Amino acid sequence: MGKARRRMTWIAAFAGVSAVLLLGAPPSMARAAEPVVRVLKAHFTQKQQQTERYVYVPFEVPAGVTRIDIDFKYPKAEENVVDLGLMEPGSTALHTKAFRGWSGGERNSIFVSSSDATPGYWPGPIQVGTWRVALGLYKVGLAGVDVEISVKTSNDSIPPLPPALPVRPKEPIRTGPAWYSGGLHAHSHNSDGALSIQALAAKARGEGLDFLALSDHNTTAQQREAIDVPGLLIIISEEVTTPGGHANVWGLGGKRDLVDFRVLPGDPAINHLFDAAVAKGALVGVNHPYGSCVACSWTHGIPAQARTIEITSREPDEMRRAIAMWDVLLRKGRHLAAVGVSDWHRGDTPIGQPSVRVFAPELSTKAILNGLRAGRVVVMMDATTAPPY
Repeated sequence: MGKARRRMTWIAAFAGVSAVLLLGAPPSMARAAEPVVRVLKAHFTQKQQQTERYVYVPFEVPAGVTRIDIDFKYPKAEENVVDLGLMEPGSTALHTKAFRGWSGGERNSIFVSSSDATPGYWPGPIQVGTWRVALGLYKVGLAGVDVEISVKTSNDSIPPLPPALPVRPKEPIRTGPAWYSGGLHAHSHNSDGALSIQALAAKARGEGLDFLALSDHNTTAQQREAIDVPGLLIIISEEVTTPGGHANVWGLGGKRDLVDFRVLPGDPAINHLFDAAVAKGALVGVNHPYGSCVACSWTHGIPAQARTIEITSREPDEMRRAIAMWDVLLRKGRHLAAVGVSDWHRGDTPIGQPSVRVFAPELSTKAILNGLRAGRVVVMMDATTAPPY
């Protein structure tokens, strides 16, 4: 095959956007065991960001592939932020089970294979068919943004079975009624946090916390990592990061359990998503109702399923406004419990500043979540401060 044939250009279309794929060989002629690299290019406008917040870039995976590597780049100016995720063959509709992971704007390179994956992503069988690079157009400047995606499919010769989820300590971690101290909102390297799950858990326990909610953005792949921190209860959760604000869903569990986040402000589908989570025993709370970052403030209606609302913030004005919102909800008969969180990502600041104490009959996920539902919670600006009781 001549050089011109090997460098032939393929044109594809996705979501109304043209893309150029530069291949080492046409997909139909490449042997599955050989690495194949596709380069996809697209330009997105500010109008698209407002009307097509999520875009799905398709690529084909032939038989024999056991690993997919994704690299993407774009001009990273202040006005441009593009989020990254990956979907296996399947529907792109809400409630889809096709998400293999989401890293938002934190990573430029990710991989999934039959036995391993980048933090925030799930390993597992690499199905034949149409996969999609999922892009979130978080911020697009007036000039638009050019995105280039490199997709490499290969056979890494690793055994095809992914590792089982680590065995968690049997609950309850501790018995007896008490005011248990904990952090309800912290991030690991599975989204945009600095620490591994083990390091994050060790930090929390070292601060004297009894429980910690792992609330990474739009993923529950934290469950893949083993934790050995005696005495600490880990609560699997997800910060559902929508374009209309963020919410925590605590008490998720099971492989690839996920609450979809692709809901625009005003879309009643937000209630259906939370209904499904609550039906599985999860607890829903509104996060930082007023935030300075783009799309961080809560602009959906307050969902009927919400049982908590964050009232702490790094900015005093945001905190005052959150407390005022909570007060209005209480006056309307919406008895949401106020919670304090650090929304920890990195640095020397303690996870427990702020935090909560929850009165529960034992230290278990069910007991702590039931305590929050019942409003048996106090906000602590510092977890090491002795409570006034």
